[in-house]
Amino acid sequence: MKTLKLLLLTLISFFTLSTQAQLPDGSIAPDFTLTDVNGTTHNLYTYLDSGYTVFIDLFAVWCGPCWNYKQAGTLDDLYEQHGPTGYPNVLPNTTNDVMVISVEGDENPLSCMYGTGCNTYGDWITGNPFPVICTDGTVNNDQITSDYQLSYWPTIYMICPDRLTTEVGQSSSPYSYISSCSPPASNIYDAKALNSNGETETCDGTLIPEITFQNYGLTNLTSLDIEVYKNGTLESTTPWTGNLTTYQIDNVILPTLTNVGSDLIEIKTINPNGQLDDDLSNNDISFYSTLATQNVNINITIEITTDRYASETTWNIKNSSGVVISNGGPWQDLSANGQTIQTPVNVTLDPLECYTFTIEDTYGDGICCNYGNGSFTVTDANNTVLALGGGFADSESAMFKTETITVGIEEINKIQIDNRMFDILGRELTEIPIGVMYIQNKKLKIIK
Repeated sequence: MKTLKLLLLTLISFFTLSTQAQLPDGSIAPDFTLTDVNGTTHNLYTYLDSGYTVFIDLFAVWCGPCWNYKQAGTLDDLYEQHGPTGYPNVLPNTTNDVMVISVEGDENPLSCMYGTGCNTYGDWITGNPFPVICTDGTVNNDQITSDYQLSYWPTIYMICPDRLTTEVGQSSSPYSYISSCSPPASNIYDAKALNSNGETETCDGTLIPEITFQNYGLTNLTSLDIEVYKNGTLESTTPWTGNLTTYQIDNVILPTLTNVGSDLIEIKTINPNGQLDDDLSNNDISFYSTLATQNVNINITIEITTDRYASETTWNIKNSSGVVISNGGPWQDLSANGQTIQTPVNVTLDPLECYTFTIEDTYGDGICCNYGNGSFTVTDANNTVLALGGGFADSESAMFKTETITVGIEEINKIQIDNRMFDILGRELTEIPIGVMYIQNKKLKIIK
């Protein structure tokens, strides 16, 4: 069933010429060390550190579009004309700036790659000029398909020497993409801000920013300062120390920001090794923070319509401590494409608490729309929409904060401790009135 789904998705992505990256363009490429069918070991970062742009062709032996692209010989030409000087099958007049690696990532045995079994389209190895890697578990595992968030075949990534990825698809001229790579590092001191990995949404007005930065200089980066601004006002300066060689990266969690709403947040890397940065154009990243939905009624409803593969879908609600308050799924799959309206779930939450609703798809293709028009909606008792959608990848989340509940003086005259009810004079009551306050986990609550 999984193979059928993957094949259908492959055909859809092929015929629509989809270029949507699975690893978002600009992501840092995870390193790998893999051994090809001839016993030669290949380490990604070694090639990148040597100045090569690496093209990775991730394919499956039963994938028709993968076979068609192989038969076109585009990657053969790329490797022969631009591959590393002195490597097998590389032309003498090579530009010496590219490496090409092909990976069968669906764990099919080597015999299938040679053309026997597994519904293979043919011999993927004989006559192939560049390295081919098998991930059947005997030499290599298929961790690369997870690290690179693979969800359809073929997937072809270009990885620049600075480790940033771009999905190039089944391009007829992949070498033309190299011009989009940043030039090789040339400055002595250059701390390059790459991206912010922290949350951009806040539920209670606090936000913990993060930054990933890269040593884009030729000297080892041993120190720098990281400044955080809110609406142009300096909020914090964090010193960093370490030892990054050229192109190495690090991620730093920065001091918490308070009183955050819809604000412009800027993060800057300055003073690499105590020196003025040689390139001030790449030291700043910024984003606008957003405030989660406030004053949400404590009674909410979760409505899920699943697609054909309902067994892949789950959801949960967590409080600010990360405790799961409610959850649902997985459900039973359908035998054909379609949708199922699952039974709505009503949840009563605590007042004045931050919550996060998350829906997940284990296959990474959401619940709409290739296999049925799945969707999700979360609303409160006031019909405020807290989350909705369906066309996501691995997961989608939404934050919200519940409202304060006001009680009358009569209600606070009666208090429940554990399972026993007392009136204001300390007398135990045999009947528990509706609408009174009680103590649980050191919090006052209301019985409704």
